[in-house]
Amino acid sequence: MPTVQHLPELSFLSELYAQDAPAAVLLTEYPSSNSDETQFQNRSNYIIHDPFPPPKRELLKVLGPHHLMCGWGRHLKVTSEIPPPPQLLEHWRNVFGIAGCPIWQPLPLATDGAGRGATLGDIRYITLFPHESLPPHQQVIPPDTYYQLHSKAVLAEIACPQAAVLDFITPPCIVKLSHGYAGLGNFVIRDQDDEARMRCYVAAHWPTATWVANAIIENITGDFGVQFYLGRDGSLLWLGFTEQHFDANQKWCGGTYSQHLQAELFESLCAIVKPVGEYLQRRGYFGLVGVDVLRDSDNRFFLVDLNPRLTGITPFLMASRIFAREQGWSEGLYQASCRFPGSLEQLLDTVAHTRHARALVLSACEQTPGTPAVTTLCHLAVNSDSQARNREVLKTICRDPSP
Repeated sequence: MPTVQHLPELSFLSELYAQDAPAAVLLTEYPSSNSDETQFQNRSNYIIHDPFPPPKRELLKVLGPHHLMCGWGRHLKVTSEIPPPPQLLEHWRNVFGIAGCPIWQPLPLATDGAGRGATLGDIRYITLFPHESLPPHQQVIPPDTYYQLHSKAVLAEIACPQAAVLDFITPPCIVKLSHGYAGLGNFVIRDQDDEARMRCYVAAHWPTATWVANAIIENITGDFGVQFYLGRDGSLLWLGFTEQHFDANQKWCGGTYSQHLQAELFESLCAIVKPVGEYLQRRGYFGLVGVDVLRDSDNRFFLVDLNPRLTGITPFLMASRIFAREQGWSEGLYQASCRFPGSLEQLLDTVAHTRHARALVLSACEQTPGTPAVTTLCHLAVNSDSQARNREVLKTICRDPSP
């Protein structure tokens, strides 16, 4: 198997992508198969199993796209329908320097009257998911292949320890819609009532969806989101991992970073990374890869999910690497969808005056702007010398860390 290389001085992902996809542009928007809030519709091909009700506009068009730009760098440009606010760009510039502030360009796309993609220019896009509205030749990874690689079914083709795939739904187990994301298409089946509710949901919303049923891994002691870059030449470049957090509904909501664990678990996690990288390289993929790995009480590690793309926690991981290396902040905490009681300007001023820690706003969206009741929904990270300090700083900034 290939060696997994360390890149301790790497700061920004655009440096890696520029080597394998010169002049490409990072398109930070997901398509949707059930929301009318975005021009990127996957209604016929490449169905993505969005939740019902669909993601809110601020998440789909602002928070999600903008946070993936944070710390991207300037080697390749980024694009989205809505530009990041100038105040947010200035905040990123203050944190990372000009080298870490992305070059945003307007989205040179339109759709014809039938909703099919019509392009302007010959730009190639690094996408998060295959797009029906974008011609295949303008997507860095061929969309048919990319869609297959996003299926939960591909895990069974990778030669590494993982949860057993079941031929039938047999409680207790986990059922995953083939193209769900962020835990939104997963169902924990403990009994027949759970199965009945799952089947009712699928019949109502995704009647043609396929799914995978996996045995439940018991006695979990660690849930890790591992990130690496797979080069076009097959090289494996280690970026690190975070420990993942989920809310009461099993929806992913953030995670933590600990510098001391990076070396401690490296060899064990590489036993998963290597076969995943080999598999994806054979299938023609290159770029960022996120894998979810569980550890049980016997110190065994299991692959449970594969995301061949930038993931929700990628910018936080990259920022944490920088803060640990340059400022000595060895612990980080990331919380998605925090609420700040005030405007974006007030939020950034509060963050700028944080002491004994580094607070980073990855994206933000004002709600009821211009009124006394204005609040700002944001994706927020805090890095310092301890998780206790991180939690305290987060608590003082956000009154309600929930959507």
